Amino acid sequence: MRTLFTLILAFSLSGILSGQAFVINSPQEIAGGYEVMAAGFGGDVLAQVWTGDAVYVEDATANPNQGCEDLVNGAMVMGKIALIDRGSCEFGLKCLNAENQGAIAAVVVNSAPGAGTISMGAGAVGGQVTIPCVMIPYEVGQLIRSAMLSDQIVNISLGDLVPPPPPANDISVSNFHVLVPQMGIVPASQVRQAGDFVFTPGAEIINKGVNAAPNYNINVTITHTPSGGAPTEVYNESFTSTDSIASGDTTALIVFPGFDPVSPVNYGEGVYDYLYTISMDSTDNAAFNNTASGSFTLSENLYSKATLNKSTGLPNITASTTIAGGGNIEFITAMNVPYGEGFVINEVWFTVRRSEGLANVPVSAYVYKWNDANGDLFVDEGEMEIKGISIYTFPEDEPSNSTELLLPVLDYETFEETGVLTEDDSKYFVGVRYEGTETVTLGFDANINYDRTVVWKEMNGDTSALNEGLLLADTWTPEGVPDVVSIAGAYGLSIFGPNTVTATGVYLSPLVGTEEIAGVDKFEMNLFPNPVKDQLQVNVNFKEKAAYVEYYAFDAAGRLVLHKRETNVLDATQASFDASQLPAGEYHLVIRTDLGIQAKPFVVSR
Repeated sequence: MRTLFTLILAFSLSGILSGQAFVINSPQEIAGGYEVMAAGFGGDVLAQVWTGDAVYVEDATANPNQGCEDLVNGAMVMGKIALIDRGSCEFGLKCLNAENQGAIAAVVVNSAPGAGTISMGAGAVGGQVTIPCVMIPYEVGQLIRSAMLSDQIVNISLGDLVPPPPPANDISVSNFHVLVPQMGIVPASQVRQAGDFVFTPGAEIINKGVNAAPNYNINVTITHTPSGGAPTEVYNESFTSTDSIASGDTTALIVFPGFDPVSPVNYGEGVYDYLYTISMDSTDNAAFNNTASGSFTLSENLYSKATLNKSTGLPNITASTTIAGGGNIEFITAMNVPYGEGFVINEVWFTVRRSEGLANVPVSAYVYKWNDANGDLFVDEGEMEIKGISIYTFPEDEPSNSTELLLPVLDYETFEETGVLTEDDSKYFVGVRYEGTETVTLGFDANINYDRTVVWKEMNGDTSALNEGLLLADTWTPEGVPDVVSIAGAYGLSIFGPNTVTATGVYLSPLVGTEEIAGVDKFEMNLFPNPVKDQLQVNVNFKEKAAYVEYYAFDAAGRLVLHKRETNVLDATQASFDASQLPAGEYHLVIRTDLGIQAKPFVVSR
């Protein structure tokens, strides 16, 4: 049985219409050509090529990036390519407001995920616009926005970058048609000997031109950059064919020798950037789509399917994505831990976004150990066991609509801040979960696409849940683990949609003693009566001043049954909870403050 999901990801590295092109020149992580549609007004997009840094417009309204009023950041927009969100007013007015502040071009970002682009009408004032105006898909706008939020400068070219369609000569490669590493970030402690982590490059070429493409070549390079060091090329392989690729055809997948970062030379920690470059004997009329790139990193203690953002040292975020319609959802990342003895999964990092604001939104992360009892390398009923949990509820005065969270992992049995002790040759899943009715989105690294890699591995008999870019769940068993029927739907992602990855990071650190855990010496907590029938009293005595205190009560399946937050915290705080409606059984009360976390068990009796 398969549960079908509609994943809101519609990235396109083609989609060039009528000779127009929209190309992100930098940063490298999102560079490439994307779908674009010219407006029915404004300057002729085919008249020339416009290149400039991108700047989001801002006005003084509640939706400042929609640019429906006079801009307040005109000095920043002057001489730049203006980015404008769709919504609230006519397209012509948006673009005119940008032009009036000196923008050289206007790029409207569609507000509808998965809807691509539309031809924009002029409205009442569009006839006054003289700069070129285009629309790009929602998802491409999120790539740009996320890069900007990471303080990266996004440089764009748009205009007559290719001949009238279709180009005479145009071969293409993209991240959708190359093999990618198994993980984007792996702790160096888990890559100790030959075969622990091998990246096998591979690519296929698409001929989008009218003419056949003769004598094509694919080159793959890998460059290693240690922390604080200079880049060094550590891999360079090429494949040349005297064949011609017919118009509209795609070559077979060309697979190159595997690269092992520790054998025969141990290059150690650092970032490994790979670059695919294609060429042919004929002059390519659209050379901007002749490369595909990515990276993997041997880190100190960070695990992630996503690539590393070199400026932040965290998983790379190029989009915020969710399942259409919102509601219950869990995005799950698989990871292999060959050398787990003496290590602990102690923190999880992810980003959360909700356009209407994050106030009172609850999110959680779970660490599951996977015991593949039948050895079929897929997740079956009873094979997942919760080992750790991270919990957070945004306060009611939370001002932002997008933020990142670094949460400690609590031991699932004690709910203490000890993390999950790992073992050698073990496999884990980390799921970021939202339960509710709203549409809450998480950060994704959409530059990584596992479609081609998963298919290639399956063809070679390597079929495993570990190979998937991500797994999904929207229902859970009474024990609190994802329902395997729900998870089964994720295995079709390579067929039904882009198999991309969540930008979830997990820290695998050396085990430390409990005396180093924050919170134990910061405050004391007592529960009474215990067992309890009606009112549970909680006394907290602080040894240092706390900014807030939060109370979470979980049942034996890890479900949140009580929650309360206080910001007016004194040296001693007391809270009361109604336990009269809770079923008899064992529970855990977790107290979170800015000083640390503590937990105590309690029993409800009847």
